[in-house]
Parts: sequence; structure tokens; C-alpha cells
Amino acid sequence: MKRLLPVCLVVLMGCATTKGHPPAHATFIRNDYAAALAQARAERKPLFIDFGAVWCPPCRTMEAQVFAAPDFIAKAKDYVLLAVDVDDPINEPLLERFPVDNLPTLLVLDSETETPALRWMGGAGLEDVLALLDDARRALSAQASGPELLLLEGDRAYARREHELAARKYQEAVEQGPGDWSRRTRAVESALNALWNAEAFQACAEYAVRTVPSLDEEGRAGAASTGYSCARYAQEPKPWAAPAMKALEVHFEKAFAQAQAHGSKRQTWLYDSMADLLEARGDKEGARKLSEQYYAKVLAYRAEETTAQGRAAWDSHLYSAAEASGHLVDTLALFVQTERELPDDFSASTRVAATLRELGRHDEALAAMDRALKRAQGGRRLAVWLSRARTLERAGRVDEARKDLETALAEAERLPRMQREFSQYAVDAVRAALAALPGAK
Repeated sequence: MKRLLPVCLVVLMGCATTKGHPPAHATFIRNDYAAALAQARAERKPLFIDFGAVWCPPCRTMEAQVFAAPDFIAKAKDYVLLAVDVDDPINEPLLERFPVDNLPTLLVLDSETETPALRWMGGAGLEDVLALLDDARRALSAQASGPELLLLEGDRAYARREHELAARKYQEAVEQGPGDWSRRTRAVESALNALWNAEAFQACAEYAVRTVPSLDEEGRAGAASTGYSCARYAQEPKPWAAPAMKALEVHFEKAFAQAQAHGSKRQTWLYDSMADLLEARGDKEGARKLSEQYYAKVLAYRAEETTAQGRAAWDSHLYSAAEASGHLVDTLALFVQTERELPDDFSASTRVAATLRELGRHDEALAAMDRALKRAQGGRRLAVWLSRARTLERAGRVDEARKDLETALAEAERLPRMQREFSQYAVDAVRAALAALPGAK
């Protein structure tokens, strides 16, 4: 299941401070922690930080749908907002101070003490974010008690990356909270994410099996997905994993059936994941039909968007759906449109290039990759070099592919520490690709 990692590894770009204009979405200061902190202190407000990246699908969705929502804009007036592009080298000192494990990550700081009050990892819908802002306000005012206090203590431990302590606090909050507690889903999802980051994979999967049935309809899908990931990606031996995966698949399938019945736009990703699950079971025809449905839904949702940012938020889903259903040739023009409308967005160029490569148009794909390299920053350049090398290999230009991969590794060595740490998965992929080239030693 492609969605079954708890968080996409991997919105908000730019270097200038955004002030004085009527917002199409909430007004964020971008990539300037000092300016944001000074403003927060001057206005005696907490600081809300969104750590994201232009290549992160849930980050883009939140940018287009959550941060543009009137309810968020109204509530966010009580905070100073900072958008941090983790790929921009200017943010290295901030990432050293507040490391992030996955994207998106939301962090609320007491601006006077620069102490974290709340940390949230992963994509979130509007209601989730509004609840997070309420939780942060309670944490800063010391008004919480009972299960809500335990939830906030978990948030503080999570913000310090004390994942085992955070998981324990979240679990205690779930145990103490009443059955209809409005924060139950958030507490369970937070506990699972903390267990994932603590690499307590068995505890994560088994906790998901125990708690998922108690969650609301939408919460069951996300929590089952995270628990499934813990079972799937744990190191061998893991005799406990298969029963956990089987139990969680049942909840996942129920969540998918309910999403189909209700037409939930937020849970469109379930189509992709269910198609992957069916294919893993050997039901290729069922997987193909679901991929067709996924493609049609994403195409329709994208067409409803009225802004370039809104359309771009659907493009990663559209590529996945088009690739699985065989519609890449039909969607190339839409990806080209995004690249034209968002000329500073390297991920748009990369998506155009990947589509052209799959269509066998290698020279055009390489040209698009070159455009992406001019725009990409930091560790994300490694992924572009890797994609370019794969295109060259397909074109039979193996020596040039090897040179690109060697260039990527050389760039990785020059990355600042946090950029290099965050991009380790890309470094590993580049090394694997280099070793797999014909004639590799």
C-alpha cells in the first residue's frame, strides 16, 4: 500500500516575509524564524511553525485547503505563522534546534521562552488543525487537566523527540478519556506515530489492533494505515506481524467502503491503497478497476480547483492514479500546465519529466529534469539526479547515468548535517542505483 507509511516523507516555498496583503490564505512569514519570533514577541502571541516542502503532497493539500479556509484564518489571528521550507539551507540552524522526522510537522512555541507547547507530525484536515490550535492555547495557558493534560504532556515530549515518553503519555490519555472524548482519534494517531519514531514496531501494530475499533470512521483509516506500516516495515523476525496486518486490513477495508459510500474527498487516497492491497492479493483485475475509479475521482477533484496551487495539490495523486490506470499520456498536458503556472516549483518539472520518461520521450524528459535542477534546493536535488540517471539508463546512456549518480553523492557530502540526515533515504537510493548499473563494481 503506497499510503501505508504513516507520513509522507516528504509546501510552502519562498524567502520573503509576506505582510500587508489581503490573504488568499492565512499570512505566513516564510523562512525567517528571527522575524517571526520578533513579531510574535512584540504581539505577545505564540508562534505556529509549519515545516513543509514543495514536494510533499499532504503539505500542498494543507496549503491549498486548510490554510485557505476562513475558519483557520480567523483562529490563526491569535498566532504568528511561520512557514519553513526544509530544503532551503537558510533554515539549517532552525532544523538543528527543532529537528523534524517527517513532513509535514506542525510546531507551536511559547514565543517568550521558545519552548514547544505542541508538535504534530503528518497531514491534517481543517477540523484537526483547528483542534490543534485549541490544544496549543490550553497548553500555553495551563488550563488543561485529566486526559487533555496527558495529551499535551505527550505533545511536549514529542516536541523534544522523546518518543517513548510521548507514546506513553498519549496512551494514558486514551485510557483516561471517556468513550466519546473528542481528542481520542488524535491521541491514538499521535501514540502510533510516536511508537513508529521510537521504532517500537510491534507495540505500534498491536496498539493499532486494540484501539482502531474505538475510533471514528475517518480516524480508523489513518490509524489502521500507520499500524499496518509498523507491521510491514519491522525488521525480521516478526511472527506477530502477519496477524496484526490481517486484523488491520479488515478495518482498512471497512473504512474504504464507508469512504466510497460517503464520497469523502479527504480519503481519496484509500482508492490507491486498496488497489495496492488487491494487487498484493493477486486480484489484478480488481486493482485495475479501482485504479480507474481513483483516476476519475482525482481528475474531477482537480478540475474543481480554482487556483494553480489548488490544482497542484492534486498532481501527485493524479500521477499515481494515471500511472496505475494507464492514463499518463492523457494527463501530461495537465502536468505541463502546472509547470507553466508555477515556474518556481521544481516538483512540477520533475513530474513532467517522469511522465515523459514513462512515455519513452527521453530527450524531452531530460530537458524537464534540467529545469528541475535549476529550481531544486538542498537534499531534494538528489532525487532529481536519481530520476535523471534513470532516464539516461532507459535511453541506453549508462555512462552518463553513472556520472549523474556520482554527482548526486558528491552533492550529498556537501549538504549541511540536518539536510544530509533528512535526505539519507535518497542517498541510499542513489547508492543502490549506482550499484545496479551494468558494469558496476
